[in-house]
Amino acid sequence: MRILFFCHRFNSLSQRLYCELTDRGHEVSIELDVHPDLMIEAAELYKPDLIIAPFLKRKVPEEVWRKYLTLILHPGPPGDRGPSALDWAILRGLKVWGVTLLEASHEYDAGDVWAWRTFPMRFARKSSIYRNQVTEGAVECVLEVLENLQKGRILKKPQRHSVWNPYMEQEYRKVDWQKDTVLDVLRKVYASDSQPGSLSQIKGEDYYLFNAYPEEELKGTPGSLLAIRDEAVCIGTADGAVWITHMRRKEKGSIKLPSARVISHLLDGVKEEPLKPWESVDFKTYREIIYKEEGDVGYITFNFYNGAMSTEQCERLLETVKYAKRRPVKAIVLLGQEDFFSNGMNLNTIENAESPPDESWRNINAMDHVCEEILRTEDKLTVAGMQGNAGAGGVFLALTCDFVFTREGVVLNPHYKNIGNLYGSEFWTYTLPKRVGWEKGREIMENRMPISSLKAYQIGLIDGVFGKTPEEFRDKLRRWLVDFLNSLGYEEFIKRKREERRKDELEKPLSAYREEELERMKLNFYGFDTSYHIARYYFVRRILPFRTPPYLAIHRRLGFSS
Repeated sequence: MRILFFCHRFNSLSQRLYCELTDRGHEVSIELDVHPDLMIEAAELYKPDLIIAPFLKRKVPEEVWRKYLTLILHPGPPGDRGPSALDWAILRGLKVWGVTLLEASHEYDAGDVWAWRTFPMRFARKSSIYRNQVTEGAVECVLEVLENLQKGRILKKPQRHSVWNPYMEQEYRKVDWQKDTVLDVLRKVYASDSQPGSLSQIKGEDYYLFNAYPEEELKGTPGSLLAIRDEAVCIGTADGAVWITHMRRKEKGSIKLPSARVISHLLDGVKEEPLKPWESVDFKTYREIIYKEEGDVGYITFNFYNGAMSTEQCERLLETVKYAKRRPVKAIVLLGQEDFFSNGMNLNTIENAESPPDESWRNINAMDHVCEEILRTEDKLTVAGMQGNAGAGGVFLALTCDFVFTREGVVLNPHYKNIGNLYGSEFWTYTLPKRVGWEKGREIMENRMPISSLKAYQIGLIDGVFGKTPEEFRDKLRRWLVDFLNSLGYEEFIKRKREERRKDELEKPLSAYREEELERMKLNFYGFDTSYHIARYYFVRRILPFRTPPYLAIHRRLGFSS
């Protein structure tokens, strides 16, 4: 089928649906909801068999849905209506929620229901539930409807009873440190993350809060700043304390940053409470990186917010990898976190730096240090266990490992083009051709679109795909590791790996790959072409494009004919 997406942004759900549908042979073109007239024009240019709106912030024009079947994905069960569906569900502590595929109509979220799914609610950030439970349910709904349409079946029913829930204003999200308990704070921040944030006053100044974790040991007066760890700040509540990893000033043009950078002027005298990744604790607290051994395997989990890795986070991860290499284990596994494995450099901390070009240079070198440390691991098996999505340098961080496995449904963006035509580093000129060859490698790097984990496996980019949920993925990965490490093939693999690495080093040292890549990156950072700096500025400030780029919109490419 020829399918047109209407999207406010080409977000994680939209990308997952794009992969699922194109993998099944459908043609998908994307139009961003820049203006109603452009949406009408897109439909007339493309003449789709079906329009799907995975993520919208404006109504689909009546001129479109009257002529073309248009289905809207709503992150709530049938009968729920309004723009803050998940927000209200989290704030109200609902135990079951859902996702609905409904037909566009005059009123928001009031059309006939074509498919729906329900799921048990986790107590987690809105964005995490959206990327996992909502996305899985949405995929099932869309595939069900497509199958029915292709068989000539139209199975829909009207919404007879519905409740309109308005946009959730800050009066419901706002944290009051004097009154709110730890649970209250978590619920409010979870309901507002990753947008718009939960407003709060700290020392008389207004900030938006993001990414909260409970703290069971540290105590203090409500609103007091108790401690700092890995740039997160611990703040007292009415009955305990929470860690807030990211904040944003309440002012126009401000960007989301690690909390300690946002309120650095308020932190004089606030103590550091360091906790090494390999230290064990028996209470709830904030852990950015966790190193844990199970038998012959060392697992490294890194909870970098939205998968972005700042210079300092790369340095902390490098320290953990070096520690793991000194341990008497046979395998080191990089697990990332459930929402993201990694998305490479942290563009927000770069944008906030006094010199973004200099900080870009520091950040890419810090990424390369981690990648080189993994590539030079000759006596242990290295594995990337990608529970969540990955993009740009995050994909190539994974490719430095001996084996790369992903969970079913993971979406990869193995390219740098969408951030100002960056050349990229992380030793991709070494690892990518080794896996897929130069011709396929160039094709991957030039492609600006996401690919599914299944597609990545089929082209040889990764080594396996399994497990529908993160828990199932980790369980199957553990079993594979136990079997492989106890097999006759393990020692032979390590011997062959060592010989191949030394042979490769003689032919062309890793340092040469790195130097060549960084010379190209230096041009991106310091050269006359400012595309990277402009793209980064737009990205971190969430500035929408004024038109849909042709790499997304098939219908806007030169020579397109419907």
